[in-house]
Amino acid sequence: MNKEKKLSLRLGILAGLVALGLLGTTAGSLAWYAYSRTVTVSFVGTTVSSSALLNVGLVDNEGYFSASDCTSMGLVRLSATDDGVTNSIVWSKSREGFSLTALRHYLDQSEFATEELKPVTTRSRAYNDTSEFKLYQSPEFGKTTFESEADKSEYVELPFAFRVINENSEYVASKNIWLTDATVQAEENAESSIRVYIDGASKFLMQPADDRNEVGETKVGGILSLGPSDYYDFDSSTNKEYWYGEYENAPTYAAPAQYEVIDNVNNVEDPTVITTFNGKHYTGVQKPTAVAKVQTHAGLGKVKPSVDSSGQLYTNTEAGNGIPVGLTSTESKVAYTTVKIFAEGWDHAIVDQKAGFSFNLGLKFEIDRI
Repeated sequence: MNKEKKLSLRLGILAGLVALGLLGTTAGSLAWYAYSRTVTVSFVGTTVSSSALLNVGLVDNEGYFSASDCTSMGLVRLSATDDGVTNSIVWSKSREGFSLTALRHYLDQSEFATEELKPVTTRSRAYNDTSEFKLYQSPEFGKTTFESEADKSEYVELPFAFRVINENSEYVASKNIWLTDATVQAEENAESSIRVYIDGASKFLMQPADDRNEVGETKVGGILSLGPSDYYDFDSSTNKEYWYGEYENAPTYAAPAQYEVIDNVNNVEDPTVITTFNGKHYTGVQKPTAVAKVQTHAGLGKVKPSVDSSGQLYTNTEAGNGIPVGLTSTESKVAYTTVKIFAEGWDHAIVDQKAGFSFNLGLKFEIDRI
């Protein structure tokens, strides 16, 4: 008998204070690039729950959960093999899910962020790029290219596993797992800076605060004011401003129309306020012009599946939405979906005026009816 009710689980991540350190200086644009320090991530009150027929686990091949850990946290360790590859998974109990303690234990033991996030960047990347996903550290004053990958302690990564159980207590193969909802709430209108990367049945980058069925973009190149002043950075040996990040064509240089006044070259929301992305030109210094490369990211509306009259979730090719994030295998009946959560530093929300903002992120996964 088919179950018309869709089965779901919620992943709620409560993230706390964003602290962009001042390093002893009291003036200038202290955003993520030169002066960022921490985004405190608190998992207080957070759980990952599962229904009776949808089971969630964490891949733990490194053995971060000992036998006594599993006992105390109400977890069960079982192995799953597909195509000759065996994974060790700690599974939550149905209707109980992962406790705050279990989530924090995994992140702490695996050395991903538990208390702090640092704004990082993907560099230029298409939302549906299937190549290896990497995050990079913020550039420094005068260092115009991305060179160093972000440390794992600067972002969150959770390798989830899913199982679907039918009314006969049998695990079910070939069932899609969908991301059907995402909620981001943040102070100072900073929701846009949060990114989620999904690596499962599909690989894609999304901005969960954007509920449109569209692909948005963030420029990952431009001139910046990284130092403790109101001016764009420049090379004193050439009297030319630095172009940071990535660009499509080599910059050309010319004198700006006006010196010593705010020039909103990066099209920030409030052109009257000095930020990392918004500043003045020193007298006699030349301004570069180039086309910045971009990061593209899917809106939630593009990720969410459509629902037919019987309650079935599906990819709507005509409307262009619906991206499955997991698929239970025919061998082990397990689906895998790794979730990465980070703050994109090139987003204009990551500036010193918003230092100290907090945010909440919630993700909801569902399966097709069975």
